[in-house]
Amino acid sequence: MDKISGDKVFSIHPLPDGFLYAYCIEKTEEHYKIGYKMVSFEKGKVSSVTKSIYMLTKFGADYKTFEGKIKNYLTCFSILMEGGQTFVIERDGTANIFGPGGEVLFSGTFLYQNTPPGGVAVNGNTLWVSYPEHNVLIRHTLSTLREELRIGGKKSPIKSATALFAAGTKLFICSRDTNSIWKMDVSTYQTELYYEFDEPALDYIFINKYEIAVLESGIYLL
Repeated sequence: MDKISGDKVFSIHPLPDGFLYAYCIEKTEEHYKIGYKMVSFEKGKVSSVTKSIYMLTKFGADYKTFEGKIKNYLTCFSILMEGGQTFVIERDGTANIFGPGGEVLFSGTFLYQNTPPGGVAVNGNTLWVSYPEHNVLIRHTLSTLREELRIGGKKSPIKSATALFAAGTKLFICSRDTNSIWKMDVSTYQTELYYEFDEPALDYIFINKYEIAVLESGIYLL
């Protein structure tokens, strides 16, 4: 496991040859100073980028038409959909689908027993949402947002699922309270422990052959 950066990460987003992330440069009593970096595996370098590059990557080409309607652009979940639509789920569970002109095509709430989501992942037409306070994963159909399946609960081995990442038939689940990442086969729902750490696992992404974990102490290549 190699450390890429010791930055305090707000969000991380995969790219075809690397990833982009937002991080805290400096914190005062009232404000954060935010920076943005891009990591290229092919070039083997880390570069600082502008906020506009981050927004374009996270929200799509039309982000300027609706950015004022987003509560927290750093911590919200964003899904780029067909037809230039952008699906944004805030950390409090409020959700909107924005059209290419910034119009609101859908507005709703994602809550489970009045608690907000901890992680969101998309695999094809399937939307997975985790609710860490109840150790629950819920599967929705992305096109209709209808709930299809609910798994987990008090006896689930996965505690406090605070981040999700989908790749092929696998769903990777960061379990903050157990310092671990779990892997679930979405065709059989068999779950296995994938990685264990000495500190909380905050996020995970997979790009080509590279696995990246965000821990409390920074970003690591696994």
